[in-house]
Amino acid sequence: MMDFYIKDLIIHQFMPDDTELLLADQPLTVTPLLEEYFSRKLAKVFSDEAKRGQFTDENPFFKQFTADFLDSSIKIAQLWREAFVVSEDQRPNDLIFIRFDKDGAEHFAFLRLTLKESLTHLSGQSDAPIKLTQNTLPGAAQAPTEALVVNRATRYYYLIEKRIKHNGSFAHYFSENLLQVQPENSVKRSLKVVEQAAKKVADDFRQDDFAFQSKMKAAIHDHLEEQELAPEKLADQLFDDNLTARLTFVDNLKEEIPEPIKLTDIDYSKQSKKLSSQKLSLSNGIELIVPNQIYQDAETVEFIQNQDGTYSILIKNIQDIQNK
Repeated sequence: MMDFYIKDLIIHQFMPDDTELLLADQPLTVTPLLEEYFSRKLAKVFSDEAKRGQFTDENPFFKQFTADFLDSSIKIAQLWREAFVVSEDQRPNDLIFIRFDKDGAEHFAFLRLTLKESLTHLSGQSDAPIKLTQNTLPGAAQAPTEALVVNRATRYYYLIEKRIKHNGSFAHYFSENLLQVQPENSVKRSLKVVEQAAKKVADDFRQDDFAFQSKMKAAIHDHLEEQELAPEKLADQLFDDNLTARLTFVDNLKEEIPEPIKLTDIDYSKQSKKLSSQKLSLSNGIELIVPNQIYQDAETVEFIQNQDGTYSILIKNIQDIQNK
């Protein structure tokens, strides 16, 4: 778990009945329970699902961050309400503002937590002990409904946002209207774009078979381990014998991924685990899960294409077999 030092914590509340804010007049006392809960929430923002970017000095939203933490939180909560109030799906929300240190740098966080109803067992009420409780916080393991974390010094931000429905259409109101920024894709989204682009180029150049799919997963996993994914380097690995395919692949990605994707500041373990092995489904119903290092070792696994076009898989040097 990442190490956060929470300095200040303020909670305002949005009520959908009258679409008004219940504003706090002072920060909360940061107890060990609250510190653990909100540290886990913050950790969810530094993930492969977060969009990233950097505010400019002149960004009107960033200018709301001042030395007066309470005043800043109130102004941002009011700006959020103006942007969100048009949503067709309104429920109670806690608006959490956190001032914290991470790796020695001060950060400012704005988390939106949609509250929920839950059944609670109340002691001392034997006639009706089970009550429906409003305004229950989501579990600590859940990601915030929406979140913005900003490094105060560098102005770099991490963003998790939801689209809202208004007049029959959906919009990213948080980044477009509230923050007035155009963030980079999340790592999760970028990897999907890379995979789709690679498959399309391979298909156009008649290379899209199971061997290419496996090669692609292994190559992307290697880049994750290096904590940087650069389309040019990936192109050299995937299409090493075809210059036109390499150039086409890079060109198809330049709009959505103009710069190498940096991975040093987020938790990308889910994506890494997903790509660390090859999952093969065979036409005869057999399914194989083979770790990349074994898959690429010809002394352990060998794929043989038969003269009739079918495949044979030879698994070698097995010392023990267990039935799980």
